[in-house]
Parts: sequence; C-alpha cells; structure tokens
Amino acid sequence: MPDHSREGGLNAPIRHPLKQNEPKFWDENDLNQELARVYDICHTCRRCVSLCNAFPTLFDLIDESETMEVDGVDVADYKKVADQCYLCDLCYLSKCPYVPPHEWDVDFPHLMLRTKAINFKKGESKFRDNLITSTDMIGKTLSLPIINSVANTAKKNPKIGRAG
Repeated sequence: MPDHSREGGLNAPIRHPLKQNEPKFWDENDLNQELARVYDICHTCRRCVSLCNAFPTLFDLIDESETMEVDGVDVADYKKVADQCYLCDLCYLSKCPYVPPHEWDVDFPHLMLRTKAINFKKGESKFRDNLITSTDMIGKTLSLPIINSVANTAKKNPKIGRAG
C-alpha cells in the first residue's frame, strides 16, 4: 500500500505552529532570508499568479529588477508583497506543490503573517491593517444610533440603495 503521508500524497498539507513566542520569529534578518528563499521558490514556479495580488506584485518586482532574480529586488520592497496578501490561504491549501511535507517547507501565508506582525510591531502597518484589527473600536462605532440612522436613510435613497 502506498505511503500517502509524504510529498505528493493525498493528505492535507501539514501546518506547522507559527512560533510567534520565539525570538527568531521577530528577527528581521531571519525574516528577510526566509522571504528571499520562499520568493525564489515562488519565482521559479509561478502556479499561484492568479490567486491574489501578492504574487503579481512579487513577480513584477523580480521581473523589473536588474538581475531578474530575487537577489535584484531591494529588501525594503519585500513588504510590498505582504501588503497585497489577505491571508486567504488559497496558495497554501490549493496551489503550492511545495508546502509541508515537501522538503522545501513553503508556507507563504505564515510568512506574510510574520511580515505583517513585524511591520505592525515597528509601527509600519497600513491604516487598513490597523483598522481591520481594531474590532472593538469598529463594533462600538458601528453600533452608535446615529450610524444606524444614517445607514438606513442611505439605504432608502434609490441611488445609494442600488449600490449595496
């Protein structure tokens, strides 16, 4: 009977713990080395190009660099890729042939999450990311009676009501 627990098997990918409590998780040099490694693997494969804007952003950065390889991309531009990732996991669950148990151990969503966490810790996160993580503030704001009134009034307006 064939062993389906190895790469190329029929089992679901293996998701390793994030390890955000370890100092290595927050080491920016280690992150950049891992980003370069994974970006190089993604660059040679490109199966994921249609999934989200993170991949076209990555491939454009590489293709427009002098070397047309990952080593030609400015490390400061690495976070542009993470800014386009919405952590949907489609690349991990459906497209990438290099997720664990493959020896290359590619977990693009976890890497993007790590990049976003480090940027957030450094105060370099985008307004959009700060807003989406402020669930308490959003809930309190949207439950204000005036917001309900404005939303209901807007919904009754035929021009606005059709937009929703």
